[in-house]
Amino acid sequence: MAPLVDCNVHLWDQTANPIFWLTDRSLVRDMLGNYDTLPDVYTLADYGREVARHDVRGIVWSDAGADDPFAAAAWVQRQCDELAVPGALVTLGDPADEGFAELVERFRALPLARSVRVRLVPALAQGAADRTLLDDDGAMANLELLAKHELVATLEATGDQLDVVAELAHTLPALRIVVDHFGWPQNPTEDALGRHRDRLSAIAAASNTATRIDAIGTIFGAWTIDRVRPWLRAATDIFGPDRCMLGSDLPIERLRSGFDPLYDAYRDIFADLTDGARDALFGATAQRWYRVGA
Repeated sequence: MAPLVDCNVHLWDQTANPIFWLTDRSLVRDMLGNYDTLPDVYTLADYGREVARHDVRGIVWSDAGADDPFAAAAWVQRQCDELAVPGALVTLGDPADEGFAELVERFRALPLARSVRVRLVPALAQGAADRTLLDDDGAMANLELLAKHELVATLEATGDQLDVVAELAHTLPALRIVVDHFGWPQNPTEDALGRHRDRLSAIAAASNTATRIDAIGTIFGAWTIDRVRPWLRAATDIFGPDRCMLGSDLPIERLRSGFDPLYDAYRDIFADLTDGARDALFGATAQRWYRVGA
């Protein structure tokens, strides 16, 4: 199989650095369904065993909400070092928080530090719902700090929040922004696709943006290739393969499928693209935007 870079992997140790929605497994059931089967500990070695039949050349780790984001990133850094796995670290931070600049300073000392994930999704933002960031001078200054340090802002926003993402991208042209979960459509019906395309197009008009295609099970539930194909192809048509990257969202995707069926679906959906376009989607775009292996 062709080599790939997984642009969204979650590793955690609930016993040492708990994640709030894993501590209380009722908090995001509206989003994930019953997620009692998710492991308390999921390491890079666990991930490696799960993807063994694929030629995974690198990962982008994303903090899922650890109580201590710096400790979580340092823990993953050690695993990448020990297993010699090329990686990129995406920590989690709130630019409206007064401790954000200190987090960035500590985080960027890690060799694999690449991005800060900013959550606008109300269910995951822990009380910071309905923010735009645009009207918060401190938050905007902190986002500019990311650009200064050449860190990517990975923005997790739902479809109805994408207008805010577009405005941020145009307001801060020096900040590289990756839109999580291809804009997280919350009602992915056939009738809703046109509106979602329009919202993504407004973001893609800013050349400092890209998107991660992942979280398929979270968005679609018990998905099929035919159901997800038009949504994934819309994202790649709008951003282009050089600004789109594919990821597993493991271990969360296990709730609906798994790495093998997911990547088999990706290969089917993008089979008609050129070799260069597929190389970009399956690895090269993630390598470039998150500097995996750099």
